[in-house]
Amino acid sequence: MAITEEDKKFLKIIDEKEHEAKCLRANIAAAIVKDGELLIKHCNDWHPEYNCSEIGCIRNEMKVESGTRREICYGICAEQWCLALAAKQGLNVEGSTMYCTKHPCRVCSSLIAESGIKRVVFQEGYPEVIPRFDILKDRGVIVEQGPNIIYPDDAPPERKSWSV
Repeated sequence: MAITEEDKKFLKIIDEKEHEAKCLRANIAAAIVKDGELLIKHCNDWHPEYNCSEIGCIRNEMKVESGTRREICYGICAEQWCLALAAKQGLNVEGSTMYCTKHPCRVCSSLIAESGIKRVVFQEGYPEVIPRFDILKDRGVIVEQGPNIIYPDDAPPERKSWSV
């Protein structure tokens, strides 16, 4: 498939949402869209009980390398938030598209594959690469890279720098 004007509309929505991310290491946003309707959107955030801006980032404190040891975190990825909120609201995401400002990590890719989402459109790559593990490809999920809408390629360096 090719990136459409409708895709660009939803990529713009997540670009606008991304700055709301509360994670101290990564500003990432995601949205789930089905049949042209925005079902849910969210960004990286922590559990309400663990405010990282007050308690500090455990991954920074432990000097955890970006893209590794995702279990050492009080936060939840934007994609995970979207799936959890959709489940809480009883929304059926099967056959939908997930838009992400970054390519989903390995854990999120697994959840996306199991959820029945059929397409992922992301804007930028992700540092975690496990060449023999590509559950999205193996499940037939279409994965496409779309453009940064608000932050094009000549974006300031702070937009491009992120570490999860």
